[in-house]
Amino acid sequence: MKSLVTCLVAGAQYLLHPQKLGSIQETINPDSIVPVTLLSTSEIFGDVDGLLRLYDIYDDVFTPEFGSILVEKPDGNSSDLSLVQNTGNLRIQQLYHLGEVAALAGMGELPSGPYFLHGPNLHQAWKLYDDDHEAFTFGVIPEDVNGAEEFRAVNVLSSTGAYKSIPVPSRLYRPPPNMRKPLSGLRIAITDTLSLSGVQTTLSSRAWSSLGASVATSTADSVQRLLVLGAIIVGKTKTSQFDAGRDWVDAVQPWNPRADGYQTSRSGSAGAAIALAAYDWVQHSIGHEGIEGIGSSAGSTGVFSMRISDRVISSDEHDAPGSYHGLSITDRYIVTLYDAVSAIHGLPDPGTLLPTRIIYLLDLLATGPNGQQALNSAFVTSLENYLGIKAEPLSMANTWTKQPPPEANGADMWEYIGDASFRLLCYESYHHFNQFRQEYRNEFDRQPFVEPTVRYRWEIGKLLSHGDADELRGRLDVFRRWFNQTIMPIDSHAAATIMVLPWHMEEPKYRDEKTEPPNAVHGFTAELLATVLSTPYLLVPFAQLPYESRISDNTEYRPFLGSILGPRGGDLMMLRLVQRAFELADWRSTVDTGRLSFPLGNNSRNVDDQQVRITKPPALSSFQDQLLLSKPQGKIDVAS
Repeated sequence: MKSLVTCLVAGAQYLLHPQKLGSIQETINPDSIVPVTLLSTSEIFGDVDGLLRLYDIYDDVFTPEFGSILVEKPDGNSSDLSLVQNTGNLRIQQLYHLGEVAALAGMGELPSGPYFLHGPNLHQAWKLYDDDHEAFTFGVIPEDVNGAEEFRAVNVLSSTGAYKSIPVPSRLYRPPPNMRKPLSGLRIAITDTLSLSGVQTTLSSRAWSSLGASVATSTADSVQRLLVLGAIIVGKTKTSQFDAGRDWVDAVQPWNPRADGYQTSRSGSAGAAIALAAYDWVQHSIGHEGIEGIGSSAGSTGVFSMRISDRVISSDEHDAPGSYHGLSITDRYIVTLYDAVSAIHGLPDPGTLLPTRIIYLLDLLATGPNGQQALNSAFVTSLENYLGIKAEPLSMANTWTKQPPPEANGADMWEYIGDASFRLLCYESYHHFNQFRQEYRNEFDRQPFVEPTVRYRWEIGKLLSHGDADELRGRLDVFRRWFNQTIMPIDSHAAATIMVLPWHMEEPKYRDEKTEPPNAVHGFTAELLATVLSTPYLLVPFAQLPYESRISDNTEYRPFLGSILGPRGGDLMMLRLVQRAFELADWRSTVDTGRLSFPLGNNSRNVDDQQVRITKPPALSSFQDQLLLSKPQGKIDVAS
């Protein structure tokens, strides 16, 4: 395995991808590291200055320092430096000519853009960003820049040595998203529990990581699909220990960027939500949904998140237990979340299909401040106004009493369901890690350390028999059938009912506070209901509420969300509904990185809704016309 080489360009840290892509014809110092721009002959003899300025606007990896030395692609029409300087770009100091080019499967020629010469050899330039919010377990790079079949972890530290660095490639190395590759060039972070060939799965456990088997020999099907669709996997984000812990003993808890910076990041796929809320150089993150999924973290960080339907992750590709673990996608833009869900899930465009019925669930309606109740009502009203219908308040428990399933034998809903989903998770978690516990004892002659929440659940699971687990699954099957037949149809994307689940914002929870003792989950939370039903579940930030921080001694703001449950396959319908409802209400459908999810505004939602056009992050397709112009003028509008 080749060692990794890093360098500084204009004060920023870069990594030279170890794969050699070609060699220049000229002779230079074999130890030199030189930033260069690779261009075709026609690009060099065109408006090269305008092209380099455009690269600087669009690509965060490119800086003007790369444009001082050009490397010409081999195409049979050789040029020389004097001819280039005669084009008017006096900043170009040197022109080299690429001779030998490595054969790269599926790549007709090397893309134009920033590269490094290490001696005479050409390498891709990957910019290193500091993970100063501790969202990532580590960054990754593919062993082959075009194959992405095998990966390696990157354990490079920041220039100060205080944080890990996450490598990202130039946006110019891939074409813009297209029909064949709808995720082409998009930088995506995946949760640590998903397998990535050649890379360790840590589960935020020192004991788990100490066993060599934690290095994956294959890539999860869900991640492989991302790669096939053109995505760039930039790293694995942190999960709580064994996807269940809450104490963050073996790993540093990710730092929530919102509000005073000391709010807890919660449990589950915390790093996935933190990465999107903190870093604008990541487009999407992939987490999971379970009892602890990305939902609670998405809520505390104020990002858009969707548990997609019908994509249950098998234990072969996901190092965590659970019959109902599903995939979730997180984004800062509702429009690009729609695009990502459409691509990853392969769902057809919903066309004109929209809900004809809205259920407002009363069972999970928590007593809270009037401001929260008013915001929940405002969210429902935004959907009602767009659809032209009124929401129907509904209690599952009362409906169960009136129309119970015969299998309940007269028991009310909460008595029949009880903590079935939680106990089943405990059973599956305990047995899923049987081999790990045995291998660890054989290797170290002791039991592995686990956090209190994990230990609590394993102790419950240890006491349950196979028959007990079957009985619990049976109860949940009864509930699903009853819900589908009595509450709302969930088995078809053509079903026209959605359910709004009221959002409850807890009191501020600071990361220096003692974690509450573990306890059982009785009945359902909003997130758990969608998980048990295997239905899509959408979280939508639309407001922010103030509190007085004991950390900053200032008024800070935390995000407030709406949540929707829909029928299986209705993912895109739900996303389009929210997008259009927010447009009609003149609400923002994008969130910012950093302290605030939205700019502060003087209204009940505390959101400045000026310039509410739905926009996408910059994509090269937005720049294609400018690439043909001789002189791009200033910043480029990427609104669509």
